[in-house]
Amino acid sequence: MDLLGDIGQADQLTSAREENKILQAKVKELTVRVHELKAENEALKAEVEIYRQDYASSGRFSSGSGEVGVEESKEALVDDGADDFVTAGNGVYPSDPAVTLPHVHATANPLCCALHPDDSLLATGGADSHLNLCRWGSALAPGEESSAKAVNDSITIPCGAPIICCAFAQVNQGRGLPVVAAGCMDGSVKLAYCGLEMDAPKEGSNRMLKSDLVNGNGIKHGKYVKTICWSPSEPIVASASADGTVQLTSVKNVDSEAATVSLEVVQSMHFDGAVESMCFLDNGNTLCCYVRGTSYLSYFDLKDGYKLSKISLNGRLAGTGCFDDHVSFAVLSLMPSPNGEYLAAATDTSRNIILKSGTDRIVRNLYGHKNDGFSNPKIAWSSNGQYLYGNSQDENCVCVWDIASSSIVKRLDGSAGGHDGFVRDIFSSSNTDTVASVSFDKAAKIWLRDM
Repeated sequence: MDLLGDIGQADQLTSAREENKILQAKVKELTVRVHELKAENEALKAEVEIYRQDYASSGRFSSGSGEVGVEESKEALVDDGADDFVTAGNGVYPSDPAVTLPHVHATANPLCCALHPDDSLLATGGADSHLNLCRWGSALAPGEESSAKAVNDSITIPCGAPIICCAFAQVNQGRGLPVVAAGCMDGSVKLAYCGLEMDAPKEGSNRMLKSDLVNGNGIKHGKYVKTICWSPSEPIVASASADGTVQLTSVKNVDSEAATVSLEVVQSMHFDGAVESMCFLDNGNTLCCYVRGTSYLSYFDLKDGYKLSKISLNGRLAGTGCFDDHVSFAVLSLMPSPNGEYLAAATDTSRNIILKSGTDRIVRNLYGHKNDGFSNPKIAWSSNGQYLYGNSQDENCVCVWDIASSSIVKRLDGSAGGHDGFVRDIFSSSNTDTVASVSFDKAAKIWLRDM
């Protein structure tokens, strides 16, 4: 029996326990300090925002040729689009959870959703690396099993990697190009046939379209795909990645029987940071992007050689011709209004911004939710353009803002038949009062106007 050895081991164990207690106490102390610093940081951000607004409205800016008068400053700050939001919304927006599709990706979380341009199909992408196409309207049939049957009848398309974003082609309301795109974690963009002949087998691998553009597997980025969007006027899909690239690809000659498609790279763009969000504007003539670490939106004129215009997110300093380049937030979602006149931007600082499209004019700031740098903020417009939908990282709900009053008029949570988990994505139809959402409660919901 090694008595001295046992005593030595006991001493080491006691010493380790004491060190562990000290370290735990230090961790608690540092955790408290981190919370204090976060609170101080938020207070400083609010104070800086107040200073900016005071500075912008003071009417006293130097332009190098003397002081600018108050009248000139007021004119420079006029929002020529704010009149559209003078009166409150008419109260018409989807808030009835008419359809709940349980376990759309079995035990995996759904990560994104999109509606077909005619609203007949719901596409959801999941952590299980599958794209599901569901004819959700069948869930409105009488009977408790109708929702489960709609899910079971869905077309399931394997994509080889978790799907972060998805979008249907918009050309001719989608009928001229029956294609849905899925942006994946491995940097690929998969294209699948989504013709309305939904009598195909449940296994949808035969719907995956192949091309000889990149090794027969379609579009490929160096890192995961952040966002994808289709031009509303041409068969062009834009994909943006965490590797700082944007690629515009022409999609033609879809052959559903041979499962092939012709792809051609129209333009590639490279940025210093990850491209977090993107959308088409001006009927597809303009592409708007936000790159992490910048204080502006990048507008590319597709009809003028992709000419770049940088539009500040901080607001122009009246009379100076320049803008504040301080970066205080990132724009993680961009969504044009139904009429194309405005642009909604979801940020990682618990702030959604309504801008006049193509300008630096901020029409409204929307607060009342929480989304920080670790969140995944998503937004969607109501079809009448009077309300904005958005998620909140600390609530299992969809918030509805009346844009005119900048206030939340409803929270679509569990008490309203909403989700029981974090809302991962929201999509709104541009044609009807239909909103889709997916959540970490494994379900997809279709919200309709309350009749």
